[in-house]
Amino acid sequence: MELRKLLDRIREKYPEELQYSWDNSSLNIGDLDQDIKKVMLSLEINDRTIDEAIEKGVDLIISHHPFLFSKVNQIATDTVKGRLIYKMIRHNISAYCMHTSYDVAEGGLNDYFLDLMGIEDRQILEVESSLDYYNGGKEYGLGRISRLEKPMAIGDFIGLLKGKLNIDSARYTGPKDLMVEKIALVTGSGAEYFEMAKSKGCDLLVTGDVKYHQAMDAIDIGMAILDFGHYGTEHIFSESIYEFINSISDQIEVLISEENIDPFTFV
Repeated sequence: MELRKLLDRIREKYPEELQYSWDNSSLNIGDLDQDIKKVMLSLEINDRTIDEAIEKGVDLIISHHPFLFSKVNQIATDTVKGRLIYKMIRHNISAYCMHTSYDVAEGGLNDYFLDLMGIEDRQILEVESSLDYYNGGKEYGLGRISRLEKPMAIGDFIGLLKGKLNIDSARYTGPKDLMVEKIALVTGSGAEYFEMAKSKGCDLLVTGDVKYHQAMDAIDIGMAILDFGHYGTEHIFSESIYEFINSISDQIEVLISEENIDPFTFV
């Protein structure tokens, strides 16, 4: 399938126009006329996943995090990014990235997280605007607010999430006897939303990348935060998008990367 036609199908469901202004959800590297036969899904595009793609004969890597995010001044093999760009082009591997466009979209990463939890009730945490053309006039934005069917003790809630996310540990700041009823969810890095979550009546913010002073400020306003880490809340990207990508064409083989790892080891 021609890359341009494949991207047209993806953009119909997850328009790039939904992304935040600072983001780069787009075709980062690629030839639109390229014939795509094998796609690999990955949270990241890095040295490990590129080598995996080369070994498996992959034509296109679809990642959550943008491969090209910061400004690239040169493409030279004596720089980390330059070496990786050069390697991908040399092996004719394209890169398409679905970041905040997928985070905010209906049926995107935040919604899939709630699907894993079996939580049907959901509203948008931070409404960005209404996009009539691309989203049928529906509101869209980052994060979700959900009410559980019945209150759950924080320890039981943490245990449930650990099992669903296949994560061994998390960081928690808040009362040990908290009964969770209404949660705010921001996959990835969303600690800055703790005040908004509090203002909307949430008991708990589930996110990643919480800083020390953010945690202290949250304690001061009585807002509990559950931090599963950036990787912990987003490593489900590949499984979340697999069914959709696989349904686009029976002529494309879709793989999930086996080289996505949490860069942190707890010792």
